[in-house]
Amino acid sequence: MRTSHGAGGSARRAFPGPGGRRLVGLTAAALVAVSAAACSSSPSTAGPGAASGGSASGAAGGSGCAANATPLTFWGWSAGYDLVVKEFNKTHPDVCVKLQNAGATTAEYVKLNDALKAGDGAPDVAQLEYFEVPSFEITHNLVDLSQYGVASSRADIAPAAWSQVSQGSALYAMPVDLGPLALYYNSKQFSAAGLTVPTTWDQFATAADKLHAADANAAITNFDPESTQDVLALMQQYGAFPFTYSGGTSVGINFTGAAQTAFANYWQGLIDKKEVTTASDFSPAQWANLDSGANAARLSPAWGPVGMQLSIKKTIGDWRAAPMPQAQAGQNLAGNWGGSTLAVVKGSKHAKQAAEFAQWFGGSADAWKILSGPVAGAFPGYVPLLNSPDFQNTTLPISSDAKSNAVFADAAQHLTQTQWPPIMTAALTQWTSTFAGVTKGTETLPQAFQTFQKQLSDYAKAQGFTVTAS
Repeated sequence: MRTSHGAGGSARRAFPGPGGRRLVGLTAAALVAVSAAACSSSPSTAGPGAASGGSASGAAGGSGCAANATPLTFWGWSAGYDLVVKEFNKTHPDVCVKLQNAGATTAEYVKLNDALKAGDGAPDVAQLEYFEVPSFEITHNLVDLSQYGVASSRADIAPAAWSQVSQGSALYAMPVDLGPLALYYNSKQFSAAGLTVPTTWDQFATAADKLHAADANAAITNFDPESTQDVLALMQQYGAFPFTYSGGTSVGINFTGAAQTAFANYWQGLIDKKEVTTASDFSPAQWANLDSGANAARLSPAWGPVGMQLSIKKTIGDWRAAPMPQAQAGQNLAGNWGGSTLAVVKGSKHAKQAAEFAQWFGGSADAWKILSGPVAGAFPGYVPLLNSPDFQNTTLPISSDAKSNAVFADAAQHLTQTQWPPIMTAALTQWTSTFAGVTKGTETLPQAFQTFQKQLSDYAKAQGFTVTAS
């Protein structure tokens, strides 16, 4: 199964859509496709956002709470969340949070939609990935947290994280972690090949030429066409993010514009010359390529090195982080791959207390002491921690004494601000089959972009959205 780690999708059957329209839901078969294309990553391979699925009956936290404490139910799956909940309950005796694992990503979203449709069984607070927030907001199933003062945390949150959960003055979720990209390269291999660390994508292509010319078995990196969030993060960093959305019934979808076409042509050129591999992300083949020298670098999210060092053996200590190459010299743009939020679900009888919990969870030093620790391993969207010398000086065995966190922390504060559209379930469902031909060599990336443009635009129009190519 090819995986798009950190991705997920929701099942929407028949909710009132914008302006009285109805949003048609996915079939059971489509939900299976989402699960196959976007299954949750395991803690050993991907880092934050990772956990195995579970039932809503599995619970943590809540023990030792006062009898008169306000009860809250929290659905979440990521590693270490139970420890954060216990700390909240200990320091907030008037509230008692009970953590339940309703399944990771897609599994949770399906159950959440089912509970909302039934009008029973929904939690007070739910973990949602950034790209899923608009899909629940447009069906009016999220509480606007601004009414409870949560917006006071804005200065402590990376701007790109905040922009993904807000529309105007409304705030529909509290940001937690992020996955800013950096160029994570094998320093010994770069040195042996006489490569300098590229600062532009043109230099990156030149380095790829040089490396492959010297060793036909070596490629500079891996590019998995079927990894939805991976590709979209790279498009974001390149200045070619294909979506625009600011609420309502108008959605921008553009996979065929000048920037998007330039991006597709760039990567297809490297694929054609076999200067990048197209192994499935997080697969044994990818790890083997990184450890053998078949890949000299990884375009890695900030949570990537933790899992990577558990999956390679020969090159531990050799890897270093550098800022992502830029489309134009002098730019300082970064892309984001992954991350979650906490949203208060419509119908909560204790929305004020739920908002307090969500704000503390994503925006307090006490919570982040646990979230960024060895169990959870989440990469913060919390600016005080991003700026902390202790955090930036943290090292990992995979990078020896190099301070990779400093590079990722800088990237987190230079992310291109984006807004996901409320059609990501369909996008995730369709992506793998549309882009599989690029991996197989039966179609090009520009051709896949053209096909996907029509597929997703047709879907959005069928749901009652006005589609613009912007």
